[in-house]
Amino acid sequence: MSNCESAETTCHPGAKSGTECRPATAASCCPVEMAAQKWSDSFCRAMTETQVEILKQKIKKSWGAEMEKAGDAVMESMGAQWHAMLEQAKAHAGMREGLKKVFFSGQK
Repeated sequence: MSNCESAETTCHPGAKSGTECRPATAASCCPVEMAAQKWSDSFCRAMTETQVEILKQKIKKSWGAEMEKAGDAVMESMGAQWHAMLEQAKAHAGMREGLKKVFFSGQK
């Protein structure tokens, strides 16, 4: 997004991004320049998104089988870690319940 959206800046043609925003003295940003910059930014973002989609298809076609196997291995390993964490949490909760019984059993 351009810095031109602020009423405190004014736009001038620039070499890098098409516009260059500088602090305004009395003028506000040129809406034509601001619109042109937004269209340019949108075009660049759409181009990148299209490139990503194309590469995803090519990667899946070329390496999909290996990536599926890798995904299976990750799921198996992470599943084992998840179940171990649940067991540890269960043991920890059991310890807390045991402590509660000990501490509250003496009170009447």
